[in-house]
Amino acid sequence: MSARPTQYLEPGPASSQSFTRADQGRALWAVAAMTLIGVLVQVSLLPYARISDGIADLVVSVVVAAALYRGATIGAITGFSAGMLVELTAPIGTLGVFALLYLIVGAVCGRYCERAESTTLLAPMVLIVASAAFVQLGYAGFQLLLGTAVFAADFTARLLVPTLALTGLLAPLVLVVARRLLGEPRVVEPFMMPR
Repeated sequence: MSARPTQYLEPGPASSQSFTRADQGRALWAVAAMTLIGVLVQVSLLPYARISDGIADLVVSVVVAAALYRGATIGAITGFSAGMLVELTAPIGTLGVFALLYLIVGAVCGRYCERAESTTLLAPMVLIVASAAFVQLGYAGFQLLLGTAVFAADFTARLLVPTLALTGLLAPLVLVVARRLLGEPRVVEPFMMPR
């Protein structure tokens, strides 16, 4: 697969190089549908497909895919929305922690969209696994701040390693579906939208 530079959305009339308004709308609806389906599968089906206490983090895969294919702004909005949906649909007991963690993941991974390597498969998979580790470690750190005992050996062996392994197994599927729905990586920023 040849590495191609990222195409930026140019203001003004639609051309063959830039998105039309209909393409932008379809891409944003695709991101919203991927996010909703990812959250629903995460909270309803994946708890039954676990290894020890580890559950695949499908939501982080969707957030990273949206950020890689549409940039930091769309990635951050997707991360915040997905985090809030997870916290509102699952019995977690906190509100806003996952939204903040996924927002950071979306914003940071969205900056990677500007690089030519975002069209390969290996680098995005590494980003997904690293983002899943960041979310798990961030949530464990928040639990420590609340006074909940988190033992490093149990956390690593029973939760972190199985979660990262299962997330890595699902990552290629999410990336392929996102590439099919969203197309080439393009940075979409509000100031770049045609009027």
